[in-house]
Amino acid sequence: MRDSFVDVEFSEVYIELSKQALHQFIKRMMSQHYSLFWRYDAKTIYLMIELNESIHELPFVRNSDFLTLSADCLHIYDDTLANALEKLLQHEKGNGIVKRATEGPLYITSYQAGDIESMIEIDGSEKVMMNRNGSLIQYKDDDKSLEPKTLINMMNLEIDYVLMELHEAILESDQWQIDSHKKKLKKLLSRREQVEQLL
Repeated sequence: MRDSFVDVEFSEVYIELSKQALHQFIKRMMSQHYSLFWRYDAKTIYLMIELNESIHELPFVRNSDFLTLSADCLHIYDDTLANALEKLLQHEKGNGIVKRATEGPLYITSYQAGDIESMIEIDGSEKVMMNRNGSLIQYKDDDKSLEPKTLINMMNLEIDYVLMELHEAILESDQWQIDSHKKKLKKLLSRREQVEQLL
């Protein structure tokens, strides 16, 4: 049984996966004790991912050299699988919108060609949007302005995520990814410093 209810919604997802990337994803899920198998219909191939009582279906369209994960809406009720799918969006330069509810705010992250195009945090009546150029748009409801602390928390989440990816790239000795994550990290840290001036 899952300890807590998880529902991560992926919408307008489009990821072109090379066979190698798909094999790595399958290998990663199997190492986490998931059972995987394929189901076919006339147009779509489904990757069935099962753990305990939960089964998820990922729909793929077959192409000559790769498979395309394409779905208008996917609800993932498993945190490990949701994180793995979000990594695929980034690493394989995919497009999509990820809505992730936490015990506090709701985070909506929009990916375009693998990059975070915008991230919106919705917490009660407060909303913040951060786009990839680093500009922050604040919305005010009921005269409550958003505090810089909330922005810092949001950036810390993003920094943690990039650090996690950098760690993986170092373990895999992938120099291109290492350099790419270091650049992202540098930008994020500098952006965080600017917001810290407001505290």
